[in-house]
Amino acid sequence: MKVLITGVTSFLGVHTALQLLGEGHEVIGAVRPGSKNESVLEERGVTEYQTYRTVYLDFDSLPDAELGEEHFAEQVEKTGDGEDVIDAWLHFAWDGIGSAGRENTDIQIQNIENAKKAYLMAKILGAKKFVFAGSQAEYGDGNHRLPRPVSPYGKAKRAFGRWATEQSLLGQIYDSEAMQFIHMRIFSVYGDGDHKTSLVNTVLKGSIKRTPVVLGPCVQRWNYLEVRDCARAISILIQSNDTRTDVYDIAGSDSKILKKYVQEMNEIAGGGAELEFGMRSNNAEGAANMAPEILKLQRLGFRQEISFEEGIGELVQKKRLELEAG
Repeated sequence: MKVLITGVTSFLGVHTALQLLGEGHEVIGAVRPGSKNESVLEERGVTEYQTYRTVYLDFDSLPDAELGEEHFAEQVEKTGDGEDVIDAWLHFAWDGIGSAGRENTDIQIQNIENAKKAYLMAKILGAKKFVFAGSQAEYGDGNHRLPRPVSPYGKAKRAFGRWATEQSLLGQIYDSEAMQFIHMRIFSVYGDGDHKTSLVNTVLKGSIKRTPVVLGPCVQRWNYLEVRDCARAISILIQSNDTRTDVYDIAGSDSKILKKYVQEMNEIAGGGAELEFGMRSNNAEGAANMAPEILKLQRLGFRQEISFEEGIGELVQKKRLELEAG
């Protein structure tokens, strides 16, 4: 298969690219011109594969998606970006994922517009599937039947998902070969290469260095999945002939109170951190309880292979080596 990935330099993008390349697929990584993160592709070994190549794509230079597919196709052809025919488009690109950005409505509105451009471009390039990296933040304080996102970030992800779902379903009526829209709602993923300030990295660093870790109440129900398992799940969704335009939760098989996860991390890393619960407020999504429904993913053949204890244990070993190296 030939898969184009927007946001390939991201944490999930890199690991998914490596998963697909390792399976023998061709990957095209779309990178924003002048991206400061492009070097991660070489550092992580993505560029070592002969079946990988980078293209440079600036969504801001493309016409507005609302101008219509025909006009958009003409403009894409003029830019020379319409030369490839692809099997699937995997969209990770999304600005404003930090705490401040999640609350920035302007950034999130632009994310929706750029995701629409990506969707139309994928259709123009003949993709059979558009696979979108949504988030558990779309559920907010609601559930699967009635999502109630709290932050502009969660609302924007859901808004694009609803638009693309409608486009895909209409395509099934009017087009001979409609493009599926796979809406992934990805729960908390951890692993090597994650942001240094993530909860997992913060707790492990505190435990290894024996420093206090200031935390929120951590009383909500949570779910963790190691990034390599997440990449395998995404690969299954891309390749399976049994998918349909729908929402697929990507999460681990076990959910429990976040405080227990934090305490377990600390113990695995040696128990050196003083955990100060309740000293910080919750993030932009609030204290939402995670209740993923992974049955649809399991029916496609996905099984979690890396336990939380195993994944955290690997991270602890790497972090100890990093700290010893200075």
